[in-house]
Formats: sequence, C-alpha cells, structure tokens
Amino acid sequence: MSASIPELLSSIATLSHADKFRLVQLVLAQLAQEDGIETAQTQQSALPFDPRQFFGVTHQPKQVVDDYLATTREGWL
Repeated sequence: MSASIPELLSSIATLSHADKFRLVQLVLAQLAQEDGIETAQTQQSALPFDPRQFFGVTHQPKQVVDDYLATTREGWL
C-alpha cells in the first residue's frame, strides 16, 4: 500500500533543505531512468568549499575567483 500525497507532503515538510534537494534529485533521476533518459552523474569536487579562501575577496584578482567557480561548476549541467 502506497502513501497518499498529503501523507508524503507532511513527511517532506520535516526534512532539512539539503534533504529536500536530495529527495528532488532522487525523484528526477528515477523519472529519467523510467523514461530511458541517460543522466550524467555529477562530479564531487576534489576539495570541499573553503570560504576562508575568499575572505577579503575584493583584494583577489577577479580571474582567481572565476577560475575557482569554473572548476566547481563542472558536472552541474
């Protein structure tokens, strides 16, 4: 017996934002698989984001920031 939509929504409401995003990713991946659509697996960046790297970013050359963002965006599309 499957759960009804209102029951699912009440359960989803208690999830954190990160868990909600993960749930959406899983549901979309399942729908794509059911429709036979190939999806690219997202790459995890080798290094976790370190906000200290951008402390005082106004003193960093724009190219340094652009290069970092470009390398972390790979696999998003």
